[in-house]
Amino acid sequence: MPDNNELFFKQASDLLSKIEIRYMQADFDDQITLKDERDRAMTVFSQARLAIMKQNIACTDADIEKMKQLRQKIDSSPDIVQVVVTVASFAGFMRSRFLL
Repeated sequence: MPDNNELFFKQASDLLSKIEIRYMQADFDDQITLKDERDRAMTVFSQARLAIMKQNIACTDADIEKMKQLRQKIDSSPDIVQVVVTVASFAGFMRSRFLL
């Protein structure tokens, strides 16, 4: 059975893939709206991943569940504004949980 960090990284990577798909499917104006938050989320994830590995931080079941919830929110977000809010929530969670 994979450990929690592996599961967490998988969930977070899946979430980032879904964000990227929503970005690619968006029209030009919506891409402009989403771009900065998408880029910020990817940067914060990279920083958090490095912190988790370097500092031997153990991801919890709650961390994994949070990624699942955020992924579901992306899937069910009908418009770009809700996607942007969810992406910002992802970046905020990663920053507060692993970088502060």
